[in-house]
Amino acid sequence: MSDADRGALYAAELVAFDGTDLESVRQLHQVRALIDAVVADSWWPRGGVDVRAARSDAHSSSTRCTDSGGGLGMIRLARSQMTVATAAHELAHVLAGPSNGHGALYRRAYLDVVRVMTNIDSTDRRLDLHVNQLSDAFSAAGLDVGARHWPAPPAGMGRAFAL
Repeated sequence: MSDADRGALYAAELVAFDGTDLESVRQLHQVRALIDAVVADSWWPRGGVDVRAARSDAHSSSTRCTDSGGGLGMIRLARSQMTVATAAHELAHVLAGPSNGHGALYRRAYLDVVRVMTNIDSTDRRLDLHVNQLSDAFSAAGLDVGARHWPAPPAGMGRAFAL
């Protein structure tokens, strides 16, 4: 992915999520619990994900994962980026696999992760609100979305989860 495309992806995230509660900074245990709920769901085709705080001086979050079938991943979240939006961004890297960067397959994974994350809490389901915002922002930026290589996420989630 070229630097210009990377900038377009980051700009699309801002268009889609800036000013929403997905950008509210949360406690690490809250973000970890949300990621754990996504990974524990039956649709999740990859392995487990270890979620940790990044170094105290870190300004960005990161993901490390393998391309093996187990798909073990490690997400490190910077203190200022402990948000649902950043968790979805990083978890999408695990789902798409590390060799996919921020490309079309990654963007499909990102949409799927956002769909699941924003519909886990049965008392506050967002349906496709944030998925459509992100999809529209990708489209406006000229960023295509690839075909998924995993099962489609469920239309709704069945249990309550509070942040």
